This record gives sequence, structure tokens and C-alpha cells, in this order.
Amino acid sequence: YEKQLRQAYSTKSKLIEEIDSLDPDDRHYSRRKSDLDDRLYGMYDKIEELESLLIAARAKKQAIEAEKLTGDNIYKVLIYFDQLYGKMNDREKRQLIEELISEIQIYPERQSNGQWLKSIKFRLPIIEEDMNISLDNEQQVETVVLLSQE
Repeated sequence: YEKQLRQAYSTKSKLIEEIDSLDPDDRHYSRRKSDLDDRLYGMYDKIEELESLLIAARAKKQAIEAEKLTGDNIYKVLIYFDQLYGKMNDREKRQLIEELISEIQIYPERQSNGQWLKSIKFRLPIIEEDMNISLDNEQQVETVVLLSQE
């Protein structure tokens, strides 16, 4: 909507320039001025509509961002999880779990050791860059230190 609004303002400015540059001695002056005035009034209506749409779109974006749990919010929730979870109603508990967990995989049948969950994938945007943790696949720097007591 911002681009359309800029175009509408530009068109409005050009219409105003055209109205200002009209020659009053022209025999079609009244008609041309009337036509340009009509276009200008239409442009004001279009600008008003676009401004309303832009405000609504920005409000919607802000509401979506406010609902989304950020990394800081999730970190705070995890720190006080035991206190918060106990005070939540069932709907709030479900919403929190849905925000924290992206996927749960379950075995078709309970395993011999009693386990029935395959895996749980968490949705935690706390770590923003990729972590590089390896055991044998990457080169490691090792240090050996001899400590002695005197």
C-alpha cells in the first residue's frame, strides 16, 4: 500500500500543477479545470482509502508480531516455567505448549522399555545462528596441561 500511496500523492501533485498551469484565456478553460478538479477530488478519495488500508495493514502486522513469542519471551517463560504453568488455565497451557513444540513423533505401539515417544522437536528461537557441535567429524584443538603441587 505504501507504493500505491506514494503514486497517488505524486498524481495529486501533478494534477495540482496542471490546474495551476491552465491558461484562463483558453476557450476550454472551464471544462478543463472542471475535469482536473474532478480527477483531483477522486485522487483525494483514493488517497484516503489507501491511507486507511495502510493503517489497517500496519495494525494487523503489529498484532501478529505481538502474538508471536520472541526468543526473550521464551527464555523468560522457560526460567519461570514451573511457577507460570501451575497458574495457567487449560487453554493457556495448551497455547504455550503449541508455541514451544513444533512436532511430536510417536511410535505406533509402545516399546518394550515402555517408551512411546520417538522424538519432540521444540520451536525455540533463542539460538539464532547455527551451532557447530561435533565429536569426530570436525577438527578439534586439544590442549594438554600438567598440573603439579609444590
